[in-house]
Amino acid sequence: MTREKNPTQRPYRPRVGELVNDLTTGHDVVFMDTQGGLAYVRPVGGGVERALDPAAIKPLPGGPTLAVRVVPGAPRGRRRADEGAA
Repeated sequence: MTREKNPTQRPYRPRVGELVNDLTTGHDVVFMDTQGGLAYVRPVGGGVERALDPAAIKPLPGGPTLAVRVVPGAPRGRRRADEGAA
């Protein structure tokens, strides 16, 4: 009698900054890093980072997507003649 081997499925390994789905909550989150056997994620748009089992994350259906946060900078250009020191 031979035993049937259980195929071991490796957890998904996203890139840092990639949007993934958190299977524990069903929400899309941003993958931050893997450390000490745990995957660290944070909500889209910022928030508190938390640890998950790496097996609890999966890729989004459309393929890998990186989260990008645009921070507005100071306006550029010349000042008008009436702006400035008095």
